[in-house]
Amino acid sequence: MRLSEFDLLSCEKQLTILYQQGVYIGKRKVDEFTRLLFQLESFYVEITYISYRLSIHKVSYCESTSILDPYLEQIDVKYLVT
Repeated sequence: MRLSEFDLLSCEKQLTILYQQGVYIGKRKVDEFTRLLFQLESFYVEITYISYRLSIHKVSYCESTSILDPYLEQIDVKYLVT
């Protein structure tokens, strides 16, 4: 699926596909919001919840890897480097 095809789907259908086929990348808190990031084929989808998985505030998506930056800060790489 391409990003342009995903964009044409309803929010409900986007979430169904995302939870079935997407690869979970991470979760972070920003103020009162919880954000989850997934990779779906060649693009990324970030879901912003007002209450974790209860009320969706926003669904955003892009092909740029810059969306990964805030999530990469959470990864502790000291055990990966010898």
